[in-house]
Amino acid sequence: MKVKYLEKFYVAGITTRTNNETELNEEQGKIPDLWQKYVDDNIESKTFNKAKSFAMYGLYNKYESDVNSDYDYTVGVEVTKPKNAITIEKDRYLVFTKKGELPDVVIDAWHDVWNYFSSEECEYERAYNFDFEKYEEDEQIEIYISIK
Repeated sequence: MKVKYLEKFYVAGITTRTNNETELNEEQGKIPDLWQKYVDDNIESKTFNKAKSFAMYGLYNKYESDVNSDYDYTVGVEVTKPKNAITIEKDRYLVFTKKGELPDVVIDAWHDVWNYFSSEECEYERAYNFDFEKYEEDEQIEIYISIK
């Protein structure tokens, strides 16, 4: 893991409201269905002002409070204009990278995040501003966690 500073950027896509308790229940999880809807409805092709990046994002924001609270989750792509998009403000992130088969690698990577932030060796505090999964390479995930 490493610390990265990112400039402001925009993500457009489709959103649902959920929480980790719901998502850890295979029968109730909303995120897999949101990804399926994004693909089935070909949302990317209907997205205006796409950036040149080929990355896909799973964006977490509007946290009620912490890891156990409700949040918005958006599946989308980077766009060049803020209209109908979520603005990810300039911030500092702790980045976790993991390689493996989807979707298992996503769950494994999130376990790495949760284990790190619950450990006594943790030197950073989560900000709960914007966190996101970035999918740019095959069978690799980067999870960006906003930190104070």
